[in-house]
Amino acid sequence: MIPANFSYYNYIKVIGLVGETYMVVNAMEKIMKDLLDEYLDRLQMRCTCEKCKTDLLALVLNKVPPYYVTDQNKIPYIKAKFADKQELTSLIVKLAECAKIISERPLCETMKQKQKEVEYD
Repeated sequence: MIPANFSYYNYIKVIGLVGETYMVVNAMEKIMKDLLDEYLDRLQMRCTCEKCKTDLLALVLNKVPPYYVTDQNKIPYIKAKFADKQELTSLIVKLAECAKIISERPLCETMKQKQKEVEYD
């Protein structure tokens, strides 16, 4: 039974949620962003504007399993899993496949404008 003087605020304070920030982070976001930055020149994308890079990152994150951590300092432990060449190659292949999809159908204004210019020529 809950005591009469026991408030919701006290309950939160007891379990340590007041004044502390908790977060859940998908470590794969950081890992795939780092891979994108490292391999961007080799992906042969038609457009490398921020919109296309963000679209690529979103697409590839939907194709890799998430690895959630509660502290960004734990991301290197997840990243160590991909020190294995086969695991790393798998991520790079997925990144390249998604880059091809984004390059074939870019949604950015830059490429839309270029396509309009070609149509008018």
